[in-house]
Amino acid sequence: MMAVVVAFTAYVGFLGFFVYVCMYADPETSPLAEFMTETLPRRAWETCQRVFGKKNAKGVEWVVDRAMILFYVVVVFGSWSIIFAYVYPWIGRQSYVSQAHRVVGCFVFASCVLSWRFASTSSPGIITKQSLSMYDHFPYDGLMYISNKRCPTRKIPRLARSKFDRYKYNENVPRFDHFCGWIFNTIGEQNYRWFLLFLTVHVCMCIYGAVVLFYLFYGHILDNELHKVVFFNRATGEDIAPGNKWFLAQYMFHKFFMETGVFLLMAVMAITLGAFLGYHIWITSKGLTTNETYKWDEIKKWYGDELKRYKQAVKDGLTVEEKASPPTVSDGDVTCTPGQSQQQPKAKEDEDEAVAEADDEYEMARDPGALPVNIYDRGFVENW
Repeated sequence: MMAVVVAFTAYVGFLGFFVYVCMYADPETSPLAEFMTETLPRRAWETCQRVFGKKNAKGVEWVVDRAMILFYVVVVFGSWSIIFAYVYPWIGRQSYVSQAHRVVGCFVFASCVLSWRFASTSSPGIITKQSLSMYDHFPYDGLMYISNKRCPTRKIPRLARSKFDRYKYNENVPRFDHFCGWIFNTIGEQNYRWFLLFLTVHVCMCIYGAVVLFYLFYGHILDNELHKVVFFNRATGEDIAPGNKWFLAQYMFHKFFMETGVFLLMAVMAITLGAFLGYHIWITSKGLTTNETYKWDEIKKWYGDELKRYKQAVKDGLTVEEKASPPTVSDGDVTCTPGQSQQQPKAKEDEDEAVAEADDEYEMARDPGALPVNIYDRGFVENW
């Protein structure tokens, strides 16, 4: 029984660790997340280059870039292999879950695979000289996006809400959202709907699987009257009163190890993916992309710092009347794992210029005015 407890704790601990590090933790504030998502991959890549050489390491890089896809395939196809091999025969032997679920499950699995394929192969939209007018339908806000800028790589105007994708296409993507390693695809204006479908289908799949398995466990307990059984604790030599949920759970985990593992995986991922889907619904309803949420964080931080500086300067009599200059936001890479908006290193002349400006304004502060508004927020319905 102790081995079961250890295995159960290790399993749940691994899932929790994976979800925390890969989806929620911020490397800027979490040393553990920084080590797992930045330091460890960098050191592994440096070691790979030393061992295989820079030229041969390209093949390893190709595999590493698609590691999340490989992990997805192992987890999803592995889980459904267990369902087809163990759960489907179980459904045929009991009466608490309808036999129709043996058919419904096949449709759920097919929907899962098809949504992943559509999301991974669909184009986010590519901005070229020929398609420039097709995607030029957003105004410049003067904060996140400045007019008259050109892409130094493709030598074309940089449209509002677009971004150069260096991960897969090496092209400018309209309404750039982020790069998703789970589907190894860049998410932009043309395929964002497929990405949301991918998330929705997988959330529904996890909820559906967890509910069906729960009722199978529940039916097994009632059929065998396990809620009335007296369990014997070998460690203490004591009898456990009937209905003890902890020992009943341990028994079910031991008897249905594979099925319980799939149940826990689906339950945890239903919550995790559900939260992630909710996040994307929320930012879309606010007229934002994942890329822009990080830019707005910088804008709000700039505004707070400027307002605090201005209020302090008012007390000291060191203010000037002009409004403060708008902030310069970073244009770092945005992916579906923590540490998404990584700022690009500044050129030396930019640093020198920033120092010079700081010296010029050392003894004065400007009123930042009202908090800037998102001009791309056109209302809940229009944003969709």
